[in-house]
Amino acid sequence: MINFGVSTTLKSWFDNIARAGRTFSYSEASPKGLVTGKRVIVVSASGGIYSGENAAIDFQVPWLRTILGFLGMTDVEVIRIEGTAFGPAAADKALERATAHAPDLVGALVAA
Repeated sequence: MINFGVSTTLKSWFDNIARAGRTFSYSEASPKGLVTGKRVIVVSASGGIYSGENAAIDFQVPWLRTILGFLGMTDVEVIRIEGTAFGPAAADKALERATAHAPDLVGALVAA
């Protein structure tokens, strides 16, 4: 997370892959994502804590869910690494929580 959102590099990457007729199409009703049947795991890292009561100022994860959904990827899981700016102990704790969550997601992918 950079300034509550995605980095300009990641935004630029999405700008380059969002192509009408290739990754989405237009219809009279609405755009339709063409990248379907994919499961996405987002690893979101932030110095602060933006889940829970601070979720209103997290523009990163909602934006990623929106752009991925626009492209057709709606099965999105998020692993959060939060509070890394609160010192080494907090950063280690955040990594421990994320590491504990990751095997469940990877196991589900392997089983699928």
